[in-house]
Amino acid sequence: MTPRNATLLLLAGATLWLAARPADVLTELKLTTEAVHDQTFYQLTTEAASVDLPYEARQVGKRLSVSARTSAVRAMGAVVRTYVQSAGFRSRYDRWLQEQYQVSDQQTADARQTEQTSMANVRALADQQVGQTNAAFAQMPPATLAMMLQQQMTQLQQQIADADAPAKAALTRDLMVLRQLQPLATTKPAEFKTQYMAFLNRYMARQMSHGLDNEETRLADSKAKAADYRSRLAQYQANANPNPLLKKRLAAFVALAESVDFDAKVSRQGDKLEFVRADYRQQSDDWKLLYRIGREPVMAARDMARAWLKDLS
Repeated sequence: MTPRNATLLLLAGATLWLAARPADVLTELKLTTEAVHDQTFYQLTTEAASVDLPYEARQVGKRLSVSARTSAVRAMGAVVRTYVQSAGFRSRYDRWLQEQYQVSDQQTADARQTEQTSMANVRALADQQVGQTNAAFAQMPPATLAMMLQQQMTQLQQQIADADAPAKAALTRDLMVLRQLQPLATTKPAEFKTQYMAFLNRYMARQMSHGLDNEETRLADSKAKAADYRSRLAQYQANANPNPLLKKRLAAFVALAESVDFDAKVSRQGDKLEFVRADYRQQSDDWKLLYRIGREPVMAARDMARAWLKDLS
């Protein structure tokens, strides 16, 4: 938010004492409280913002006398400061900040879980699952295992059809082993169970090894993303309090307001007025805007900005 925006919104000129009731001033300026809240939030959270006030409000503002404009500064300042100090503003600011840094409670929990996970944990879990599977197979009668073998052969045939050359060779070897074992299910059920269980152990070990390699790569990628998230989370937490940003905006406005020469002379150059002094013609748009607003309203805003800064210190 530039000092120019702060002045137009009176964000820099907020205090709790009034020379007019805020509701009356807003009504006269054709503004709603919600519109002022939205503009206040926009100016605080946008570096190069422009104030989007209704045409009617701008025209009414131009017609105000100096004293009325000064009263409006104080009244509008009260609306702004009350809003910035409200729980609603803090909640809105926090939601906006979370979006800026792409953080959330769920992502924080996910990052914490990833950080606490190691390949040792993954291997231990895989070993446990294999052990449970073997225990379940051991309880099955040979006839049930024979049906499972038939299903596995069908699956292998489908996989072979879609596999590349290296994988196809390994799958074909597995299929040949199962075809050799299949007759034993009828002729020698006990031996069939022993040999098929041995095959399953080798098969699962190979699958687990391949899966662990993939999991190690995935976990490394997840940990890198968790580290990046932690960096964003730290930035979010460092900016969670809007007061430092608010102080920066207010201090910038005070400095600018005090630099304006309200006694500067102007002369008509064609169809517009220009400053007589060349260096004033080079001043920023913000500086020139404060000049046009006038000494009394700007100094009132400056005093209120100082008071707010003091309260924030």
